[in-house]
Amino acid sequence: MTYTIWIVIISLLIIISIVGSVMPFIPGPPIAFAALLIYKLCPIGNNLSWWWIVFGAILTLLAIITEYLIPIVSTKKFGGSKYGAIGATLGIILGFFIPFGFILGPFLGALLGELINDTVNYKKAFKASLGAFIGFFLGIGTNILVCGILITIIFIHYTFY
Repeated sequence: MTYTIWIVIISLLIIISIVGSVMPFIPGPPIAFAALLIYKLCPIGNNLSWWWIVFGAILTLLAIITEYLIPIVSTKKFGGSKYGAIGATLGIILGFFIPFGFILGPFLGALLGELINDTVNYKKAFKASLGAFIGFFLGIGTNILVCGILITIIFIHYTFY
């Protein structure tokens, strides 16, 4: 009976982490790491090596850092200023409250930030916002990849050990 409770808890955390990989305000990789850590500490995963936990912690930390750095770096790579990067960040935050806003928010935020910085150069503003948009999706891709790796560690260990 206790194994079933552990499996349900870990499965719920896995589901939440997958959703969190796409939604900006739910931290997908940290939740997937929590599932891995709980799996290690519960009776069914007690023989999982601590090296996998360290590996998962490093991946989670890298995912958290890149999730915030990638949109900023890509905005700047596409010619954006700090106004575009700030606008993209605000767009992510404000876009969460509007349907499909978390997808369009970084693009529109960077566009507005760049237009506030330079009201004449629309082409540069559009290019920078495209960079923010691409960076946002690269961050999501990184989160999905890290969650997938952590979930795979749990799944393989549970299945074969």
